[in-house]
Amino acid sequence: MKIRLKLLMYSIVVAASLCSSTFTYAADETQGVLALVTSPEPQTQMMAMVLATQSLTKGKKVQIVLCSGGGDLVLKNSEEVLFEPLKKSPQMLLKNLIKEGANVQVCPLYLPSKGATQNDMIEGVTMAKPSEVTDTLLQPDIKVLNF
Repeated sequence: MKIRLKLLMYSIVVAASLCSSTFTYAADETQGVLALVTSPEPQTQMMAMVLATQSLTKGKKVQIVLCSGGGDLVLKNSEEVLFEPLKKSPQMLLKNLIKEGANVQVCPLYLPSKGATQNDMIEGVTMAKPSEVTDTLLQPDIKVLNF
């Protein structure tokens, strides 16, 4: 009975070790994140910007594609909501992400649907190309975040 218990405990320890090393390996293999932001909710948008900022800080490539209500973040005159404790808005974090090298794009349907032009967008935002976004989506070393 004691031998079986020891064998069971040993098996659990080995399995746990293998699982933890697999998760560590997977995290180390991640090259970047693609954040797809469609929510009009400022708190959801803020979470997207916070996680994108943290990913960039950890040395990962960051690509953000905004569409629908999320696309409002790229408009120069969009309403800003400040969140505690940062006292910052999603737009402020987005502008900083652009400054720090994140690739920020708006979906090609957004501006025409809003009756807006590229002149209405903040500096550093480009139009997304569906084929390029699809290429990024299909990369195994990219984590896709949906907001």
